[in-house]
Amino acid sequence: MNALNHYFPYFFFGHLVGDYVLQNSYIAAKKGKDIRVLLLHTVLVFTAQLLVIVGKGFGLQEFIVVLLMSLLHFGIDYLKFLCKTEFCKTWYYYVFDQLLHLTTLFLATQFVNVQPFLSRTIAVIFSTSIFNGYFLSILVHFIFSNGVYKRDYMGYILRMLAPFIYILNIYFFVIYAGICFTVVCLRFSKSNLLNYLLTVFSTMILMEVML
Repeated sequence: MNALNHYFPYFFFGHLVGDYVLQNSYIAAKKGKDIRVLLLHTVLVFTAQLLVIVGKGFGLQEFIVVLLMSLLHFGIDYLKFLCKTEFCKTWYYYVFDQLLHLTTLFLATQFVNVQPFLSRTIAVIFSTSIFNGYFLSILVHFIFSNGVYKRDYMGYILRMLAPFIYILNIYFFVIYAGICFTVVCLRFSKSNLLNYLLTVFSTMILMEVML
């Protein structure tokens, strides 16, 4: 359980960087159609995972763990590559897909023994930030099926600020939540409302659980 608590934020951060930050629109559009693009995506995930976990004591075992995680990531994405039904375009398949990825991260924590160079606090803050900005945005898009997904960079920035404000001061976070509510009122839509509600709650939950 200690290994899970300590290493999960690192693997979670690496997964989110590889699966979202390094996945541009071209990779997102083509990885379900071109196996070469899917392989490129897997290499980027492997690289991200490797960089966040490397540190004192990193050895062959840790390298193999990251490699196996990346191969499992490829396998999970390959299932979606093969699936051409509407079911694989739904929000519940998206959640199921990410739960499979998270399962591999949980398993990986049991087989590493290293002191990463990256601060664990930084891994927690940035993983929560990316989760808010990318994962929640795509989830809400799937739930409401608002046509072609378009990246809302201003929304990303506002939602990704949440964990930085939360760790700074809880009272500032309350003010932040009020600003989010104001943004929702000014640009009201069900998707905006859900996005910011999820952001506030996910920030509190992820930060408290992983820190």
